Amino acid sequence: MVGSFLNVCIYRIPKNKSLIHPRSFCPHCKVSINWFDNIPVISYMFLLGRCRACGNRLSIRYPLVELLTGCAFLQLYYIFIVCRSESFCVLFGYLALCCALIISAFVDLELRIIPNEITFIGIPVFVVLSIVCPDLHHAQNTLRRFTFIDIHRLDSFIASLIGIFTGGGLIFLCGVMGRLLFKKDAMGFGDVKLMGMIGAVVGWKLAVAVFFVAPFFGLLMAIPVFVFKKSHLIPYGPFLSIAALVCICFQDYFIGQINLYILVFRVFLNGFPA
Repeated sequence: MVGSFLNVCIYRIPKNKSLIHPRSFCPHCKVSINWFDNIPVISYMFLLGRCRACGNRLSIRYPLVELLTGCAFLQLYYIFIVCRSESFCVLFGYLALCCALIISAFVDLELRIIPNEITFIGIPVFVVLSIVCPDLHHAQNTLRRFTFIDIHRLDSFIASLIGIFTGGGLIFLCGVMGRLLFKKDAMGFGDVKLMGMIGAVVGWKLAVAVFFVAPFFGLLMAIPVFVFKKSHLIPYGPFLSIAALVCICFQDYFIGQINLYILVFRVFLNGFPA
């Protein structure tokens, strides 16, 4: 059901249309969809992917987003509630981020833009959430036993801000370097805002992990695009979104890797202890 609403967001937000009115309609004939034709996944299967009124084929994106959202929600619930016994407040924060990532990814795939409505609202909302629900950054020791001023809510707030500037800053620097090297825009500013939003939730260490994991997913799409379409224009938002979800699901491993690199760097600077 949430995935069905995300489909509405993906279609209407770039067109600056209301998310509430009018009710769901066919994108081809504009006829309102009956409730029994609007049941997530099931209605699409029974209608064979076509509109009942006009018979035009509906995008496979609709059931795909619904299934993806359901699977992601189930996985996040299993990780944070069943396995880690975190609070539902923590789960809510990650579910909200998941929704924002799905909307951003599919809009970017289709239109090569990341809606400001998602990032400009998401970033301050997640910063506020870090204060209201400080366990969001203490979940699974996201702060990694490091406190700033030893006040639970303020520590979480600062961790969120550091995550924003780390995530967004890495992508921004990557874009600047690409501009200097290739004399053209290598990274859109929408990606900067998207990574800032991700960092607001996951903290700076996982933001660094997302930054380095995303290119591996991008490479999987880049090769066929270069070979068959002879194009270099690839939306990067979907790969940041996929990398973020992967790093969240396997955060212990990725945080461990980041901590290892930090330890190696400290040893390199200070030498081995006597």
